[in-house]
Amino acid sequence: MFFLVFIILFTAETALSEQLLTRTKIIMGTYITVKLPEDRKELFEPAFEIFKDIDRKLSIYKESSEISILNKRKKHRLSDETLEALKRSIQICKETEGYFDITVGKITSDLFRFGFDDERVPEEKDLEVYKRPDPCSGIRIKGSYVEIDKDIKLDPGGMGKGYAVDLVYRFLKEKGVKKGVILASGDIRCIDRCVIYIKDPYGEGEIVRFRTKNDGTAVSTSGIYERFIKSKENNHLINPKTGKPQKKKISVTLLWYGDNTELDGYTTAVSVMPLEKGLNFLKSRGIGYILFLDNNRVILSKNIDSFVEDLRFLKSGVYIIKK
Repeated sequence: MFFLVFIILFTAETALSEQLLTRTKIIMGTYITVKLPEDRKELFEPAFEIFKDIDRKLSIYKESSEISILNKRKKHRLSDETLEALKRSIQICKETEGYFDITVGKITSDLFRFGFDDERVPEEKDLEVYKRPDPCSGIRIKGSYVEIDKDIKLDPGGMGKGYAVDLVYRFLKEKGVKKGVILASGDIRCIDRCVIYIKDPYGEGEIVRFRTKNDGTAVSTSGIYERFIKSKENNHLINPKTGKPQKKKISVTLLWYGDNTELDGYTTAVSVMPLEKGLNFLKSRGIGYILFLDNNRVILSKNIDSFVEDLRFLKSGVYIIKK
């Protein structure tokens, strides 16, 4: 099996003068970074163990994971963490009218084979067969047992890293950590405040820098340059309603004072929604956003200043719209 390492979409540092120790490991197929004060360095290993545990339970790339066993047997007893992740996924699916859909595994892992060594671009007729006209369906939960329809396959990749970030954030807060950063590719949570850089979706380096305003800001991003086959047109951001990758939004970054689980799912959904529908969805929930479209156009939310300060575009040539 091919071991996929995603590119880092964010870099982050503490917004305060105190230096934090940084530790990075490859878990969940990406670089996981935790930053903590030196006097709390004993918490690095248990924090990384939480990421490893969620990977063991949710990964579709591990045959022994609970999700993989459920996909194979169609009925399985799940741990509390996996069951919570599944319930949250169904909730996000309903909130986004199916634009986030955990049941797209037949498309993402069976047809495109994202993350496996036999990745491919499927034929149009195959996508027609497996697209999801009835999202959020085919899953039945009875206590800790879950049963899924024979024609679906679960893929929690659109929210799994955000969910793991939340668990680590809760753990560190319960331990009394006052300053820190939790970074999992496109998902970040700041303990206190952070300075964040967003990767340039059009080229090399970073394109945006900002400082979060308040403690606990959740940030999530997703882009078509993150994972694709042969060209960015065949990217991993699949619209469940069509079975096809989206192409108009190059990168979506969301900011919120809620949790990373929902924000990760919302980022996935908004990435494939029609533009105006996505904007209306975000506005209705008070979520801040930075959307990079094709042709170097950028849309900033009108409430972006509620989440960040000292926002700077580090490169010229982008057309910025605030709406």
